[in-house]
Amino acid sequence: MVVFLLAYILQGMYMTYFVSVITTIEKLFQIKSKTTGFLLSASEMGQICTAMLLTYFAGRGHRPRWIACGMVLFSIAAFACALPHFIFGEQLMHSSVILQQQQQVLPARSESSSSLMWHNATREMLNPNLCHLGGNGSLAGSECNEERQLEQASHSKITVIVLCIFFGSLLSSGIGQTAVATLGIPYIDDNVGSKQSPMYMAVTIGMRILGPASGFIFGSFCTRWYVNFSNPGFDATDPRWIGAWWLGPVAIGSLMLLTSIAMFSFPKQLRGKQQTQAQVVAAAAAAPEPEEKPKLKDFPKTVRRQLSNDILMFRTASCVFHLLPIAGLYTFLPKYLETQFRLATYDANMIAAFCGILVMGIGIVISGLFILKRKPTAQGVAAWIAFTALVYSAGMIILMFIGCSMDDFSGYKAGNAHSPALIEPTCSAAINCTCDKENFAPICADGTMYISACHAGCSTSSLRPSDNRTLYSNCACIPDAAEAVNGYCDNNCKNFIYFILIFAICVFMHSTSEVGSMLLVMRCTHPKDKAMAMGVIQSAIGLFGNVPCPIIYGAVVDSACLIWKSVCGKHGACSLYDADTFRHYFLGITAGIMFLAFLMDLVVWRKAHRIDIAPEDPQEGAAAANGRSLDVSESKQPITPAPDTTV
Repeated sequence: MVVFLLAYILQGMYMTYFVSVITTIEKLFQIKSKTTGFLLSASEMGQICTAMLLTYFAGRGHRPRWIACGMVLFSIAAFACALPHFIFGEQLMHSSVILQQQQQVLPARSESSSSLMWHNATREMLNPNLCHLGGNGSLAGSECNEERQLEQASHSKITVIVLCIFFGSLLSSGIGQTAVATLGIPYIDDNVGSKQSPMYMAVTIGMRILGPASGFIFGSFCTRWYVNFSNPGFDATDPRWIGAWWLGPVAIGSLMLLTSIAMFSFPKQLRGKQQTQAQVVAAAAAAPEPEEKPKLKDFPKTVRRQLSNDILMFRTASCVFHLLPIAGLYTFLPKYLETQFRLATYDANMIAAFCGILVMGIGIVISGLFILKRKPTAQGVAAWIAFTALVYSAGMIILMFIGCSMDDFSGYKAGNAHSPALIEPTCSAAINCTCDKENFAPICADGTMYISACHAGCSTSSLRPSDNRTLYSNCACIPDAAEAVNGYCDNNCKNFIYFILIFAICVFMHSTSEVGSMLLVMRCTHPKDKAMAMGVIQSAIGLFGNVPCPIIYGAVVDSACLIWKSVCGKHGACSLYDADTFRHYFLGITAGIMFLAFLMDLVVWRKAHRIDIAPEDPQEGAAAANGRSLDVSESKQPITPAPDTTV
């Protein structure tokens, strides 16, 4: 049990770790959220390709060995994910320095680590993006000099190679984790009594939640360190900070590889469930048909049997609509918190872990205990699942109106039905400045934000020795302030605590439906098809939920962008999002999809009276049958009949 739980935890930890460093990866490789969304969907593509075939053949074979092989593949994929840092890391950081230079001339390029560290440490002093009056008001011509064009082309080629490595790595990790996700729970269910199954599932799923939480926490730790452990001249709260994203795949891959060794030693059936001689005789009398080995020619027939199960199909649709908004929300939750409440990356990851994932784990364990003690009917479980979906949808609608505005941004103009939000020039003097007006490097003066020193019309800068921060003075658009400082202003928005409270309540309520949802899937099909039913669910969730989910949500996130990082006319990652648009679109689509899940849950509730959620354990039933006299017709009745699948 411990080995299974560790595999579950590492699996979930890897995916949420990747989510926690999305902002860092986007800044380093200058890619859009739609692209990172497509990368994240690669893992689900791997699961779709293998889920049904794997569960059909491995579901009746030596499942622990299949799971161990998947774990080995998963660890190899994790190691591959970190390769871009070791192959291209130094070159990418040098390119980032060159691409951020304006008119200043840096020393000749050097591939040595000491030169790279010097570049990073002096970037803030050499590239303050100051306002130079009397020019043509633009750097469009000078910023695309030959060196920058060559670096842009080199950076783009490296990015394409890195994206291919990421895609292959995540695709392989999806294939590897399919074995654990689809074979693990049926293996546990087959090796414990049906009455204890809810508790074991609650512990398994609840402990599995520690994986995503640990991923966010570990991501928070890694992003506190600069990518090459040097001093860049600014701290982690600066938007230009690039954390050590590559540490996670190396650590997680190593732990998964060690865990797979223990998994190879598991037997096909645990000793606790091995039968006595009397139970073997009784079970043989009750079920005289020998178990057939799975054959490829019988695979389509097995699939059709699952597709003809109407309860399973509606439960599958419900799972898709439940998982799609949850996965989309958590994929970009750290980015949402960073944008909406101006949190540092490590703080956003920590909040996502504790106020989201861990609260979910508590709800799952509590619901498992409730089902174990109270033994509700299948229809009661289905009704509760529908209720939690409705509560979650309503909570997201409420959160659409709880956020922080951008009124403290100078020149910010909110969007309306006729025009999108935008940042206008702060004053007429800034229009005549010769500088990069699209470069986002925020500065603060008297509680007012400016997107850059150029936007504020600042002409001089200096370094403050006490904290190594840059001070700007002679700012044409800030006549009442003697100087401005780089970075965000202190956030005085009080809505953060209300957001966390409501969000935590919604997460807790929805998490209490997880165990019941899993039990309905396991009990609405024939016992020998449990693994296959899990494969159908996994394939459907991947194909219709997790594959399009990050792509859809990535497009939603990109639609809220105010300022794009642009080099030589090519857009890269988004530098600044419109908080209101981000909040309305991001939470609105989540509420809408979850309401569709509520409608599917109502259909399942109408049909759930045909499900026996706590059937008699086959071995216990066989033993009891051996100790008492039964007539012939009674002894031939199956212990757990397949459910009626007619409408």
